[in-house]
Amino acid sequence: MDTTTPASLVSGIDRLVSLPEVSIKINHLLMQGDYSSSTLAEIITHDSDISARLLRLVNSSFYGLPSKIDTIQRAVTVAGANEVRNLIMATAVMRTFSGIPGELVDMEAFWGHAVTTGVLAQAISERCHTLHSDRLFVAGMLHDLGRLVIYLTLPGKAKEILYITGGDEWILADTEQEVLGFSHMDVGAELFKAWGLPDGFQSIAKYHHQPQLATDHQHDVAIVHIALAIARGQMVGFSIDEMLWAIAPSAWEATGLSVDSLSPHLPDMLEKSEDAIAMFTSLGARKTA
Repeated sequence: MDTTTPASLVSGIDRLVSLPEVSIKINHLLMQGDYSSSTLAEIITHDSDISARLLRLVNSSFYGLPSKIDTIQRAVTVAGANEVRNLIMATAVMRTFSGIPGELVDMEAFWGHAVTTGVLAQAISERCHTLHSDRLFVAGMLHDLGRLVIYLTLPGKAKEILYITGGDEWILADTEQEVLGFSHMDVGAELFKAWGLPDGFQSIAKYHHQPQLATDHQHDVAIVHIALAIARGQMVGFSIDEMLWAIAPSAWEATGLSVDSLSPHLPDMLEKSEDAIAMFTSLGARKTA
């Protein structure tokens, strides 16, 4: 009898996909709220790879800063602590997940969808006047990490699932449930729990396809649900109207948004996401993810 569970998958790959120490320390420090830019910079500089990636990001055309940023402390001061935390988390996760066969997932496409979802989630949250909307970028970008855990730990089952779905992303979660007895959403929630990420991140991971089932953090879950539906539609070439058909009615209710209120802003949001994708892929995401 197969006793594999989301928790057992996550516990079995702790060494393989543990967050870098710098990311854990920065998260902890920001949650405490008592820190200085020099303290953050000192922690970040202990990881030379993360430091180099961070400087490349803040000096990219995506940010369009008027002058070159050449120190980590300056990056923290100019970009802000939360933005730096987001960039560190995003690049750390890209670096952490490696060794996944190309026959299971096109990592460039995966991260393209992830970054688009994150950018859209933050932009949509700003339309909703959500406090600390920057956190929705990270939550949106990481919402599908459970898929990568399955690919790493259960490659045979993953191939079976992908064969059944035939590349149809819309039925992936249901197929995982049939084959495994759980889905990548369950695995993602367990991963975020193991990483000590906020409860809101866990809710987003678990309910991003079914926002109507969320009992906590419904607003954030709904925002990411809307963002990922639009991002997925863009990947397959849907028009804006077609992108919006898969959004659950409960997500519109939770956010107070509507098709009419959001549609006019989507072209600008999607253009910004293209800039963000270029920014992250310039770091060699395919090689490091």
